[in-house]
Amino acid sequence: MTDADTKTDTDDRAETAQTGSKLNGPTLDHVALASYRAWDNVVRFCYHLGARWLGGPPDGEPTPFYFSQVRMAGGTKLEFLQPIPGEGSDFLRRFLHRSGPGPHHLTFKVPDIRAAMAEANAGGYDIVNEQLDSPTWKEAFLHPKQSHGIVIQLAQPGGDADWDDPLPLPPSLQADLPALTCVKHLVADLDAATKLFSGPLGMTVADEGTDQEGDFTVLRQGPWNLRLIKPALDPYRQWLAERPGRVLQLQMEVDEIAVIPDLRAVGFDGNPAWELSPDVNQGTRVLLSRRSRR
Repeated sequence: MTDADTKTDTDDRAETAQTGSKLNGPTLDHVALASYRAWDNVVRFCYHLGARWLGGPPDGEPTPFYFSQVRMAGGTKLEFLQPIPGEGSDFLRRFLHRSGPGPHHLTFKVPDIRAAMAEANAGGYDIVNEQLDSPTWKEAFLHPKQSHGIVIQLAQPGGDADWDDPLPLPPSLQADLPALTCVKHLVADLDAATKLFSGPLGMTVADEGTDQEGDFTVLRQGPWNLRLIKPALDPYRQWLAERPGRVLQLQMEVDEIAVIPDLRAVGFDGNPAWELSPDVNQGTRVLLSRRSRR
């Protein structure tokens, strides 16, 4: 374990002490990104941006699709998905054919999945593809037609659901883990989307109003924000089109900007910021800023 990992683990324990157990209620565990080349995501987010590799499929165990995860500051993770030959990857192939590479789902861990499913049902949300037999990972999904254009996975981990200690990847260009600060999500119905994320998914409304992008609600949970936007800008409206919702970008903070290739300088709230466009980042737009050190 590096000094940076030790520091981040200490920060995570402090965060948990301030906010309570990470399974007191629904807690964002990871944002899943689908692409045809998941390893390119690993290079981008681990080597360029500084995320810590957690692992992929166990050696020798067949899996219906490729998956791997990386860790960021505060315990939030990214998951990378890639279809492989076989019927188990059909859902990923359909997604990639329909939408192209990019954000696929948000996973919220819950302490009691049956209670979480009941609360979702009581709120008028249908549960699909529930799988409750595994002692280490029980899961159920909200369909993106009801969850505003992004699949929502509810998951209850068991005692052995954590990753084994993986072999380290080569050193990153960053000195410390990146921080996911905000997920920006365009929605057609702002009130309904706010109801979902502040209800069954346990987020807290931190701000709401109107700015140049449109009407918005900011919801908070742990170290990250979700910014829901009913778009006013023509490019945003055209990109959303007739969909109920679509993830626009991930906002992240890193220590070193100059070492990251493919960046484009942009303005953001009067502060310097840089963008990784979907064209150079496996379908996911990332807005980067330099982490301020106290």
